Formats: sequence, structure tokens, C-alpha cells
Amino acid sequence: MKKLLMILFLFLNFSSQALSRELSCKDNPKCKNFPKVTKIQGIKYPLTMVQKQKGEKPTGDDYYIFHFKPLHKKPSPYVVIIPTSGGIGEAAAVTKERYAKKLLQRGFGVIILDIFYNTGITKGTITRGPASSMGALSSIEYLKSEFPNLTNNKFGIVGGSRGGMTVLSLAGELIRENYLYKNVKHWFDAGVAFYPSCGKQKLLMPVVVFIGELDEWVSSTNCKMWKNRDPEQISSGMLQIFIYKNAHHGFNREMHKKLVRSTEKNHDYVGRASQYNQEADKDSEIKMIEFFEKKLKLQ
Repeated sequence: MKKLLMILFLFLNFSSQALSRELSCKDNPKCKNFPKVTKIQGIKYPLTMVQKQKGEKPTGDDYYIFHFKPLHKKPSPYVVIIPTSGGIGEAAAVTKERYAKKLLQRGFGVIILDIFYNTGITKGTITRGPASSMGALSSIEYLKSEFPNLTNNKFGIVGGSRGGMTVLSLAGELIRENYLYKNVKHWFDAGVAFYPSCGKQKLLMPVVVFIGELDEWVSSTNCKMWKNRDPEQISSGMLQIFIYKNAHHGFNREMHKKLVRSTEKNHDYVGRASQYNQEADKDSEIKMIEFFEKKLKLQ
């Protein structure tokens, strides 16, 4: 069983749900209200035995973030928002900015991670490896070292689709046994996963999952099964799963008012639907913010 879970973990971190065209906020007009992009140094990867024998020094990737500082400039909880496998296109940018503004108004600081900024990669997340998870964790290190007076040392993470799967992997125990993450010092305290691929796992931080019953990209049935088969984590409040009727994948993308299906031009998985659902969007937004207020704000 443990071997099976490790295979699943590796799949979530190193493969792509689909090879879609990836976008960054660079030259994206919908990102015009974002703060100036900041380049940060990533957590260094541990050396392999061969690298040690060669006398090599540890290296890490650089990442690009948009830092929305807390409005009141005092120690505050932070939420890191990560992209889907498609990066930050126009619809994603609009939703992410809305979330950032709402969180700022409620006393949070926000970081939006753009894993495709300045990469030159236009298709396929497999070539980026653990960029999303390591980039998100590196954002914590950046805040603690560069802005220690702005953070209360409580951190949340939000992701949808592929990003939602990253949230779930960061919430579990297996990732902390992975040698690749040996140099990670600080982990997240709470996570929100929008329409991820669900599977029962032991969580080390509280998580909320939101998914539409009509989702064709990932199975809402798997999330329902997890909810039914994990009464201990549900009853303890460690896990919450909300399944919205009549809601598709991307139900929180307000730019997708009409149902759209993927085509050969924009995705390798053709014909799968996405559509905005106002009821699911508004309810999940309220629940997300209330969840982070409960889990991240120091009393």
C-alpha cells in the first residue's frame, strides 16, 4: 500500500495531467494590476552521492512571484496561490486577483506563484518537475528571510486542478519522506484544493477540497469515496470535502460564463468541459476565507 501511495505521489509531482499550452503573467493584460514580479531563489536540492563525490555545490531553481503585502503592514498570515497545469492565463489571472484582494481585505498577505515566467516552456508540465511544490515552499523561505516583520509564521496554500493535486501532496506525509525535499525547513499550515484528483491519504495539515459533480477532468466520485472512507479525518476537521451539483471543472473562473470544451489547439485532452458556476464559486470563496481565518490567524 505504501509503495502504491509513493507511486501516486511521484505521479502527482513529476507527470502532467495533460500537456496543455502553458501561460504566464508575462505580457498578460489581465495581470496589469499585479505587483511587480519578484525573482526569488529556490530552496536548494540535496546533493546526490555522485554529486558529493564530485565536490559539487547544492543548487536550486529561481522562481517568480507576485507579492501582495498585507494592507496593515503588521505580522499577518500569508496565502500562496499556485497555478494549474495551464499556468496563469487570462481567466486564471482574474480569479487569482479576486482571491488576492479578498484575502488582503481580511488581513492576509498573498503571494501568487508563476512557474512559467521566464522559462521559455510553452507546453507540458513534466519538464518542470516539482516546480509548483518547491516554488511554493520557497515562497515561505523568502517571506521569513526578507519580510519577517510582515508574517505571523502561518502559511496557507491554494491551487486548482494540477495545483490542487500539488496542495494535496504537500498536505500528506509522503512528500516529507522524499529526499528531494530534505532541505525544506518550513511547511504549510493549511491548504485549499479546487477540483483535484482525490485519493485517501494521511494529512499532516488541514485541507478543504472543492469540486463539481459534473467535472470531466477529474472524478468527483473519487472525492466522494474519500469523504465516505475517511470518517476519522472528516470528524476531526482535518479534511473537508464539498461537492457542488451542476458544477463543472473551473467553476470559479468567472470569465468562462459559457461552457467551453478543450480543443486540439489548446489541449491534448480534447472535448472536456469547463464552465463557471456562480453558486459554487461564491460558496467556495466564503468557505475558503473562513477556513484560512480559522487555521492561520493567531488568536
